[in-house]
Amino acid sequence: MAAHIENEVLIGAPVDLTWRLANDIEHWPDLFGEYASVRLLRRDGAASRFRLTAPPDARGRVLSWILEQLSRPARRTVHARRIGPGPVEQLSVRWCCIGIGGVATRLRWIQDFTTRPDTPIDDAAMMSHLEFGSSTRLDLLRRRIESVARAQRLTGDG
Repeated sequence: MAAHIENEVLIGAPVDLTWRLANDIEHWPDLFGEYASVRLLRRDGAASRFRLTAPPDARGRVLSWILEQLSRPARRTVHARRIGPGPVEQLSVRWCCIGIGGVATRLRWIQDFTTRPDTPIDDAAMMSHLEFGSSTRLDLLRRRIESVARAQRLTGDG
């Protein structure tokens, strides 16, 4: 059974800055906190393939997966999908940045997934895990982007 999650956050920063920072794949470990590393495997125009690696969990396990992403800067949208093994059979993520009055951005994440039948958790448990993780990551992203926006206003770079 497929599951669907939608999260959004209001970021006190212009949409151009939010878009630029949120799409700086190589700096995702600094922005999101859930990644130990990102390795770009291929970039072809707006399409990217990269490996994400999480920090070790409580048992010392290190999880890693591949994401393919298509970015549409003119629309400020991204479509991504997870490739390869993991607890989900399929995971797709769509996100968009919507500018608000030149000073703020509404960032919205939409995730659709199916949990693998041989995984010890069901869709409801995975949905709860992803819902909590998404909210936490979006709030961290908001705080970090707003910090950059404040610094740029103070130095006149923004």
